[in-house]
Amino acid sequence: MEKTNKSGGLWNVAISFGAVVLTGVVAWKTTSTMALAVSFFLVLCLLVSLVGLLHMDLTDREGMEALEMDAIKAGRGGDALFEQGEVLPAKRSREQFERWLVPVVAVVMLGMQLGGVYYLGFVKISMVLEGLKSQTVPVLVEHQYLGLAGAALLAVILFMRGQFASNLARLQRDRLLQPSSDFILFTAYLFIVLAAVLAVSFKEQRADLWVGIVLTCLMAALAVENLLSMIFEIYRPRVSGREGRLLYRSRLIGLIAKPENLFTTAGKVLDYQFGFKVSETWGYQFLRERLGVLVGIQIIIFWLSTSVVTLGPSERGRLQNLLNSSSSSQWLGSGIHFKLPWPLAEVERFHPNQVHSFYVGLEADDDPDVVNRARLWLKPSGKNYDSELNGNHNGVGKGKIFFPTGSGKTDVDENVIVPSIPVHYQIYENSKENRKGLEDGWLRYSDPEAVIKELAHRVVSRYFISKDMKTLMRTGRNQAMEDVKRELQELTNAYELGVEILFVGMADLRPPAESPMMMQGMKEDMGGDPNKKETMQMSPVAAVFERAIMANITQETGKALARNAARREQSMQSNQVQTILDTAISDAEVKLIVAKSRLELSRQQNEPFHRAPRLFSLWLYTRAVKRSLVDTRKYIVAVKNADISADIDLKETIRRGMLDVKVPPAGGNK
Repeated sequence: MEKTNKSGGLWNVAISFGAVVLTGVVAWKTTSTMALAVSFFLVLCLLVSLVGLLHMDLTDREGMEALEMDAIKAGRGGDALFEQGEVLPAKRSREQFERWLVPVVAVVMLGMQLGGVYYLGFVKISMVLEGLKSQTVPVLVEHQYLGLAGAALLAVILFMRGQFASNLARLQRDRLLQPSSDFILFTAYLFIVLAAVLAVSFKEQRADLWVGIVLTCLMAALAVENLLSMIFEIYRPRVSGREGRLLYRSRLIGLIAKPENLFTTAGKVLDYQFGFKVSETWGYQFLRERLGVLVGIQIIIFWLSTSVVTLGPSERGRLQNLLNSSSSSQWLGSGIHFKLPWPLAEVERFHPNQVHSFYVGLEADDDPDVVNRARLWLKPSGKNYDSELNGNHNGVGKGKIFFPTGSGKTDVDENVIVPSIPVHYQIYENSKENRKGLEDGWLRYSDPEAVIKELAHRVVSRYFISKDMKTLMRTGRNQAMEDVKRELQELTNAYELGVEILFVGMADLRPPAESPMMMQGMKEDMGGDPNKKETMQMSPVAAVFERAIMANITQETGKALARNAARREQSMQSNQVQTILDTAISDAEVKLIVAKSRLELSRQQNEPFHRAPRLFSLWLYTRAVKRSLVDTRKYIVAVKNADISADIDLKETIRRGMLDVKVPPAGGNK
């Protein structure tokens, strides 16, 4: 006969039902995502408790029926009474319950788990995330004190009941009481975490969302476990007399509620692996008994370490004591400081006198692949370009990329520009007579970073409206940097932010890669005016602007080529004139030198001529004849008893060199 504890099951049902009601009130009042998730787990706990109680009742009736049958069989005539077959209605009821109703309950639990995952993940959490995008300071949890009191009360009650019932089921080997007891102990841990989250929500309410997401993932894991259990149960072999597995019992819940069970399983594995009782050694027993204490001590040490704060040389911290109702703060300098542990006190860090940066317009993409490639106008690049361009369905993101230009002047064409303007600034640490500092300037605002970003956006928008895109893209960048920096500094001084604007960059300005009809909001603007659609261009603004620039470049290139050709022609003409002049001057100089040489020769021959005119004339004649007879042929005929005569033939019909050629004999050299 299987042991059951119906009173324990009844207590589990009653406590689970009360916890479901109270948790529903807490979730409704606090609007907490985690409280809603815990309520789903409690509904599952109530269902498991009810099924377990019904199962225990049927098992108890079967046991009583078996005792009665044993007593009847032991009496006189018992064998004759049941010789035709035994009639056991309680046993058949229990078997039919385990065969049909338990799988139906498992399917219902799977549906509740999947429904909880869908509602928490795709309805509640999605709604909270959308609300976070539209709120600077989100309000996710309300009536924290009420929720904290309810969570603490339920944590104590469920922990005491779950711990007692779980140990009782383990000692009595009551497998029907174990599932609901483990579930109650598990929900007690959830309420402890809920109390901690509600305490943290006084300072950071996003913690409720984060833990809610974790619980949603845990419920999805339970759904997967339940589905796998049902699949394995279909193919599990049935053995007569062997107890079946309870489909409504979760091993994952049991492991979380009683983690020491893991040591039991690990001990059995180690005993089988090593061949001796590893689970009975003192080291294993020490870890089993003291592991929770060691982990708890480490957690406490880690929690106490949050009371030590170290601030760097350029940091300043504002200590806020949450236990003080006046919410007074104390400023801390660089060094090591001590405070109350988290979340009783916290230190907010600031970095004055350091350079802080943000972007107006499209934030530049620092990906190396994007930085090292060519920046093309028709291929937009930037962080979150598509999301900033389209925005979400609440309109967040519109107006952060496209800035109008030239809209404030009648003689300038209107256009749109896409800027990526980095702004560098630093916060003054101390105040002076003519400016504010960190304490009395920057921290006067709840979100000063958002303030300075909005001011910069306002200054840039106003400046671009007063200028045309051609000026900004060509020659007006340096002036724009100076003007925007000056106006932004004046505006931050007027708002007493206590910052110094260090740099405003205008290097990355470009026309949009989209056409006016494809820009966000243009289609809505054209809806009421059908004529406006005809005036909108289908080509991208960057392409139109690029064609205009290329036309100007082509025109300027043609002018430059014409000027170069004219200069080349003029240079060639100047070179020809100079060549003629140089040739004439050179010839004149040569002739002058020759004339001077002849004059000097005449002067040198003048004196010999005057002294011996006849002899000098004969000498000149003889020298001339000598020069003329150097390369001429001479024939001398000598006749005996006659005067020598010379015949000079000054005719040369054949070049001398041709007569000196030696002709080889016929037949070659032998």
